[in-house]
Amino acid sequence: MSVKTVKTICFDCHSRCGVIVENDNGKLVGIKGDKDHPFSHGYICPKGLAAAEIIYHPDRIKYPLKRIGKKGEGKFERISWEEALNTISKKLLEYREQFGAESVVFGQGTTRGMPPWIGPFLSQFGSPNYYAPVNYSGGPVMYGSILTCGYVMFPPDFANSKCIVLWATNPEQSWHGLFMHDIREGLKSGAKLIVVDPRGVKIAQKADHWLPVRPGTDVALVLSFINIIIKNELYDKEFVEKWTFGFEQLREHVSRYTAEYCSEITWIPADDIERAALTYGKTKAACIMPGIAGACQSVNSLDLSRSLTILAAITGNLDVPGGNMNYITPLGARACYGSDYSVSKYLSPEQAQKSLARIPYPLLGGGLIPPEVVWKAILEKKPYPVKAVGIFADNALCAFGDSKYIKSAFEVLDFLFAVDYFHTPTTAMADIILPAAHWTERDDIEDLSMKNYVFCQPKALEPVSECRSEKQILVDLAKKMGLNDYWKTVEESLNYRLEPIGITWEEFKKMGKYSVPVEYKKHEKTGFPTGIGKVAIYADFLKQIGGSPLPEYREPPESPISTPDLWKEFPLVLTTGGRQIAFYHSAHRNIPSLRKRAPDPLLQIHPKTAAELGVKDGEWVYLSSPRGRVEIKIKFFEHLHPKVVHAFHGYWYGTENGWSKLNINILTAHEPTDPVMASVPIKGLLCRVEKMNSG
Repeated sequence: MSVKTVKTICFDCHSRCGVIVENDNGKLVGIKGDKDHPFSHGYICPKGLAAAEIIYHPDRIKYPLKRIGKKGEGKFERISWEEALNTISKKLLEYREQFGAESVVFGQGTTRGMPPWIGPFLSQFGSPNYYAPVNYSGGPVMYGSILTCGYVMFPPDFANSKCIVLWATNPEQSWHGLFMHDIREGLKSGAKLIVVDPRGVKIAQKADHWLPVRPGTDVALVLSFINIIIKNELYDKEFVEKWTFGFEQLREHVSRYTAEYCSEITWIPADDIERAALTYGKTKAACIMPGIAGACQSVNSLDLSRSLTILAAITGNLDVPGGNMNYITPLGARACYGSDYSVSKYLSPEQAQKSLARIPYPLLGGGLIPPEVVWKAILEKKPYPVKAVGIFADNALCAFGDSKYIKSAFEVLDFLFAVDYFHTPTTAMADIILPAAHWTERDDIEDLSMKNYVFCQPKALEPVSECRSEKQILVDLAKKMGLNDYWKTVEESLNYRLEPIGITWEEFKKMGKYSVPVEYKKHEKTGFPTGIGKVAIYADFLKQIGGSPLPEYREPPESPISTPDLWKEFPLVLTTGGRQIAFYHSAHRNIPSLRKRAPDPLLQIHPKTAAELGVKDGEWVYLSSPRGRVEIKIKFFEHLHPKVVHAFHGYWYGTENGWSKLNINILTAHEPTDPVMASVPIKGLLCRVEKMNSG
């Protein structure tokens, strides 16, 4: 039989590169990058190349499973889909009857494009509780810019920029296929490069300015940039006068953030701060990319996003070629996180008010909620008990801050079902496990962060064994539960998504992609969509939800300044979570070609610091924080401050109880949080290195 090729989209990370899959009699026999894709241009990373290893791995979950041992013991038996769906349906309906629909929570880790299906399912079931890492990944960047300029200023227009600022992001490892082509195009055309990162990663070492900021102090650095630009009159006076509100308050507010003052806070030399700020202020057009994770994991996450948006605004870099764009997604309200899929869409006002985030985090109370409010409700049964959780592609036990706290919640939870490719420390806590289809085995539509494009992701293969796509699982579960207004087929749901552009799924498969023209300076016609028509530099309403009208710098709650006595006991600043291109968070640690690239958890530490501690490159040590201790391998890395260390995240596989021995989130915290966005400070903590006992 001849080999069939299918153009589709890889979803082993959020770059979602274009790929061509080769199918020989139903089996994947080859995969390569699609050179015609407008973003990835033929690039494919190790995760995409490992597709066959993932699909046909002997440990892949291929059938529904039911727990037969104790929670966490990892003992399961095979059951039929009928039994699995009946069990889940019966449990969820019973809890709705006895405790209210709000006692049922669904959650996700990586999206796998799931918001358009989970949101409507929960809404029709009656629960307002849909958790996602909104406070860890993207939420602060999104909300901060929307509150300030009315749109998400991501992604930037790299290719046309004359000054590229990468703030708390390493796109070579995390967004290679989506952004690196355009970044290189900008740099080839002479763009300056500014990188703000505690670590001198590869791209930082090529930068005109690398600013190794002390973890958790970024807001002070942005406010210093703003102060320097205002004092040197490098701001766009015409734009500021016509299109901003609160500039004079801002001028006064940032006046104390001199380069010298900021240097004391951030540990960056004052001259370096001054030079980088002047480069940004003098170069037109300039763009800023805040890290979707790096800029979101501190108690200052919302104000970091707001201050970066303000910096772009006062320099006239919003919605202009080479700046921070306002891309219009073709699908509008039916984009991946569009309002038509809001979990509160079909709920009564009274039921929507029962969101677990409504009281502590009002801004998040009407949509995706942070996972921390779920763990708290399970453990404390306040404001009401959470009885059941369904999780999709989420190894929560290793993904979020304070793993021991999460484990304690799962131990007392009444019912958990999990949908995933492989067993993880989290699926070990489940009562029912459902086998998910791989991205090559499902149909989907991709538009999240895809600028002005929407891409078709047709399945290239039929699912192995009894695996099903998450969308099909929800369709099947809705039928069992009598949610009659939910879609009857996956194709029906895809057609619904495509209605705004007037095509069907079958038609879209023939097209492959769809785009709308890019339009610049839309604000000159309609104003900024902020309610006042201008960029809201000063936002008084934020006081009502725990924020401040102007971005404020807050010292990290655990730091040499905030907790000097603790600093004596834990004399290093720990930042966590740097990306490795072989992995997507904690996933695929069992795939041989990927594991070979990064087999061990590494602690990047300055050689000088290591020498003072008496530890050698490659030596295994204990890394401790006030919350626990893990085993980790020393990796000399001279491109960071001697008092700062960095640990990669997602390690657990290959060691018994690896979630507690290797997983860096044993050391991180789940509180305190950003007062508005619920972000947790997992990139600015205190730690110490301890030698292992010999023998």
